[in-house]
Amino acid sequence: MKRYLLLDIDGVLVRPLGYRAALRDSVATFAAWMGLADFQVEEEVISDLEARGISSEFDMLPLLVGALLEAFLSSTAIENVPQEVEEAAQSIATAHPSPPQKLVVPTFPLQEGCFPSEAAYRNGVYPSLPDALRRNLLLNTRHVYRSATTRLFQQFVLGSQRFSEIYGLPAQVQAPSYLMEYDQPLLDALSCARLEQAWQRGDCYVVAMTARPSLPPCGVAPVSEPYPPEAEAALELIGLPDLPLIGLGKLEYVARQASLPVENLLKPSPAQALAALLVAGGKDELAAIESALARLAQRSPHFSFDSLPKQFELHVVEDTLGGIRSVRTAAQFLEEIGHRVSVCTWGLTDGNPQKRKSLEGEGVRCFDTWEELLDRLGF
Repeated sequence: MKRYLLLDIDGVLVRPLGYRAALRDSVATFAAWMGLADFQVEEEVISDLEARGISSEFDMLPLLVGALLEAFLSSTAIENVPQEVEEAAQSIATAHPSPPQKLVVPTFPLQEGCFPSEAAYRNGVYPSLPDALRRNLLLNTRHVYRSATTRLFQQFVLGSQRFSEIYGLPAQVQAPSYLMEYDQPLLDALSCARLEQAWQRGDCYVVAMTARPSLPPCGVAPVSEPYPPEAEAALELIGLPDLPLIGLGKLEYVARQASLPVENLLKPSPAQALAALLVAGGKDELAAIESALARLAQRSPHFSFDSLPKQFELHVVEDTLGGIRSVRTAAQFLEEIGHRVSVCTWGLTDGNPQKRKSLEGEGVRCFDTWEELLDRLGF
């Protein structure tokens, strides 16, 4: 029976220390703008967000900055708080705030079809912030030109010079590329060789499925919007630059053409898993994503998925639940149109007990290393 293997990048193929360092220094920068020069976010707070299914730094950062703002504005009255995030932070500095003992991100339900930060906005998180400030902080978190937190974060991620080259904006900080400085392969060289051999032999079809920014689909006309190749950089880092990929930029390109929010396509939406499956089997990236989009709009003819076998195994390796849910929902759709899909969910936890607890709570079998996982897969 044919096997398809869908792999997350951050926390599965790559230990994303660059993103994590960029998150920490971005929080510290906002804190410094608020007059809290030595503030550092605790790892426990970040791990708690991951355990709650909030795994992207694009959501973590505005939620953490919001917690900083809420800690002060809930106890101190300031007239005419600016609606722009940077200006609000700087206005708080004039009141000489004390650092919070611990950042608190309130619990709120995640919602399908919107990013966690938007779900937080819809659920009224951080009520002490004026609504215009809450909107600017928690919405549009994948748009550098519209989100202050994402704009700062990308300066650390890409490096100040590369940020200005890609986005045409001045840098607010001077920093090297944290992806280049800090990221480490989780897929070690020996395990990478084992996986690549299984892929090249045809033992499985392999594809990376990530929320990292990426280039647009292969073969599309040049576009004016910036598409930083962060997912592609991760594949180069592990030594698999030609691995099929469905990343944020590829989905974003199609979403823009269809005038849809990209969050409708990203995991946990089934659309990303469906597109990844089609690309793993050799379908053109643009056609694969358009087929998945048609499925999302409930107007997908069955022939859009005829390139998939009628019976196959669908394996997914994740460190959080978003991709697991995307795959499970995609498999349900394929079953409804006549495919027989055996879903196997695997967790790669890298020794993180909170990730293991979260994944095992959803019936995912977990491993700490790629060696253990490949042994189980028989590669």
